[in-house]
Amino acid sequence: MTNLPASNTAFSWDAFLSLGFRPFYLAGAAYAAISLPLWVASVFGVIEINGPLEGVLWHSHEMIFGFGVAILVGFLFTAVQNWTGRKTPNGFALGGLLALWLAARVLLFAGGGAIGQVLDLLFLPLAALGIAIPLLQAKNKRNYFTVGLLLVLAVGNALFHAVALDLLNYDSSDVFLWAIDVFAIFITVIGGRIIPLFTNNALGVKRAVRNQRLEDAIGVGMLLLLVSDIYWGMSYEAATLRAVLLLVLGGLHLVKIGLWRPHITLKKPILWILPVSYAWLPLALLLRAGALLDAPWDQVLAIHAITVGSMAGMMLAMMTRSALGHSGRPLIAGWVEVAIYCFIVSSAAVRVFGILFFPQAYFLELAVSAACWVAAFLLFCAKYWSILTRPRADR
Repeated sequence: MTNLPASNTAFSWDAFLSLGFRPFYLAGAAYAAISLPLWVASVFGVIEINGPLEGVLWHSHEMIFGFGVAILVGFLFTAVQNWTGRKTPNGFALGGLLALWLAARVLLFAGGGAIGQVLDLLFLPLAALGIAIPLLQAKNKRNYFTVGLLLVLAVGNALFHAVALDLLNYDSSDVFLWAIDVFAIFITVIGGRIIPLFTNNALGVKRAVRNQRLEDAIGVGMLLLLVSDIYWGMSYEAATLRAVLLLVLGGLHLVKIGLWRPHITLKKPILWILPVSYAWLPLALLLRAGALLDAPWDQVLAIHAITVGSMAGMMLAMMTRSALGHSGRPLIAGWVEVAIYCFIVSSAAVRVFGILFFPQAYFLELAVSAACWVAAFLLFCAKYWSILTRPRADR
């Protein structure tokens, strides 16, 4: 094996802050591995979370507006630069955003009060500005929606903090629900573009099919879902009407997955993890529909199908793939990547199906699911620390 130059073997701030995926993938993965055990420890009464967001409020907020937005922003900063050919935040600007995000995480946990909340509220608008400028400069209208969705998340974050401060009489679980809807829209749109593209490029033949009319129909349906969840939240009002929407959407998503012919990806883990992760989305929609129609489970089950199965699964799939590709390495999943994928799928399966079929073992299942989650993200950090903090392997 050819030895890399000395400049390629040590931590490099220039490399680390050169593009958004590097610091935010690493920071988001590390936070995922740290924050969930803290939450589980609080459930078992080992520790108390005494920041401005307490208990389950902190857990809900940090899964979306801590871990989730870090990975999303890292992806968007990287993708928008590719889409437009214009620079997204890098260097000191990127480092400043990372420091802002990190300070908010520490202060919200440690009891930083209003300072932590203000810093947290600043992050998403600044991140939205970081992608809005290159998109507008390039007149890349196709992807303007990404700015709008980040701003919707920013509004949701503000509502979350307003509820925590008793400034607003609103259920925080409703905000959590439609924030998840925003991530589901990102998965729907971006996944609908890249999964058949990556599959066909890797296999050398056009076997995965993308139907634009179906994509448009699902996109409209997901927006309707977001609007309905903003209006009704986690309540059971208009349950039949909303269940019908969820059932139709779930069915359309399944048709979409079928057109990709996911079985053709089975020999390539870096491919099969994408449709497998995406499939948790229609499963979640169907579980929510069932809950609204008085099935013997709660809507929370569907929430975890999306957050653990679809969100985290798609994130790890894209984190491994883009980190390898942008660092000049082959797009091949080794045993570490396969273990990462298996751990996150197992975490979702235990958290959803374990609770569904064996609710009496809730605490054991919670611990097992959390352990699989932590293993997935710790493995990512261990494998990708050197990749994300050093110059490209081909330079």
